[in-house]
Amino acid sequence: MLFCIPLLIMIALRIVGFDGLYGQDAYEYLRYGNAIQEYMTSGNHPGNYYWPVLYPTLGSLLGFLFGNTAFALQLISCLSFAIACVYILKTIRLLYPKAAYHFLYVLIFAVFCPFLLKMGLIVMSDALALVFVVLSVYFFFKSYYKNTNLAPIFVFATCALMTRYASIFITFPIVIYSLMLIWKRKEFLQLVTAVFFSAVVCIPFIIFQWGALFEATANPFLQTWSVDNYFKTSFTTQDGTASYILPNLIHAFSVFFHPGFFFLGSILSVISLRNYTSLFTFPQKLLLICTGLYLLFLAGIPFQNPRITGLVFPLVLLLLFPAFERLMQFKFATRFRLPLAISAIVLQSIFFVMTFQLIFTRAITEKELAAMIQPYEGTTLYSFDVDLAMKGRGLDFEYKNMYLERYENFQPNNLVLFDATRYQAQWKDKNPMLNWNFIEEHYQLKVLENHPKGWKLYQIQALK
Repeated sequence: MLFCIPLLIMIALRIVGFDGLYGQDAYEYLRYGNAIQEYMTSGNHPGNYYWPVLYPTLGSLLGFLFGNTAFALQLISCLSFAIACVYILKTIRLLYPKAAYHFLYVLIFAVFCPFLLKMGLIVMSDALALVFVVLSVYFFFKSYYKNTNLAPIFVFATCALMTRYASIFITFPIVIYSLMLIWKRKEFLQLVTAVFFSAVVCIPFIIFQWGALFEATANPFLQTWSVDNYFKTSFTTQDGTASYILPNLIHAFSVFFHPGFFFLGSILSVISLRNYTSLFTFPQKLLLICTGLYLLFLAGIPFQNPRITGLVFPLVLLLLFPAFERLMQFKFATRFRLPLAISAIVLQSIFFVMTFQLIFTRAITEKELAAMIQPYEGTTLYSFDVDLAMKGRGLDFEYKNMYLERYENFQPNNLVLFDATRYQAQWKDKNPMLNWNFIEEHYQLKVLENHPKGWKLYQIQALK
């Protein structure tokens, strides 16, 4: 049941027109996945990549099977989320074998978690990284308690790293402790096995990133990491200016209380703190270290995004399960267990609809924009934000991205797809708005198409 629910939701969304492609990141994964397919068939190297390459590599391989890389990438996300939910349940049963509410807890707070469910429905590497983190944690505790093979821990931790670099801050304490167990148990063959299969996992990274093996450390957000960011609510970066409600440090730890993650999180956190001795067990201490290390790292980065925070949420679920057990022992909860469970699922579903609505609307808008400008193919198109979407949906234009550089030499009949109102605050004094202001000031424009969401397709007529 846990496994099937995400798949059924994905199928339902595809029926109503949502294909998982949303925003620039999704189309970039699609582009690189298609480039890897071309490399496999023609030998043309896809070039270095800004992100880890495991997700688009798997998408390209599965894309050969389905004949559709975009569908393959979305399916990987959905299956990853479904498997993660199953192994969250298995981990809870392993850590708390005498507890009674494993399934109910995972059903409500993992399967129907608004932010996690969203991860499983879009073309993004989040869900794949999530499942590798969960598998690393599961196989660690399985080996710790049952003395099983330690090799899977290292392999899945490597998979997580090759999917999302930041996952190392979650898995690092687990990997270190696993190395200690290998030394203690004298299981050096397991280490050799782990190194071999981890090296296999790294092969795509080595092939595609050979010219920039250490580019991850050049990430501008990593270079601007600072403890000072813990207390800031506004940042100006290469992605423009963004202001938030909460300081970074509080936002990072919102994974414990944000309704998009855990609407009962505040209550369960208080219960856990009141019974603080339960946090002194080995599993709880290790989970706290992994969670805290990752969240403190995120708090120093100059932006906020629940997608990134969500990678550690399964560990939060493992941490707070004993508090949920205590909560369910109250007479009221015991007496009305079924109505409360149904109400919780309904509430989670409402939160999901609220958080997913923006994504769904954006995806449909991108499809509508593609249909709107399709009759004008074969010309030069200046755009920003949606240019990757248009390219990803197969439209034939000579694309000019208004973010990448300043343009001052425009030709008659060139097209501009832009929504100035949408970007005038965030991108003030940045290339997108500077380019747009230059066009408006120096050229006559003819509006060819209007989209209800504010986008307009302009044709450049002549100099003013």
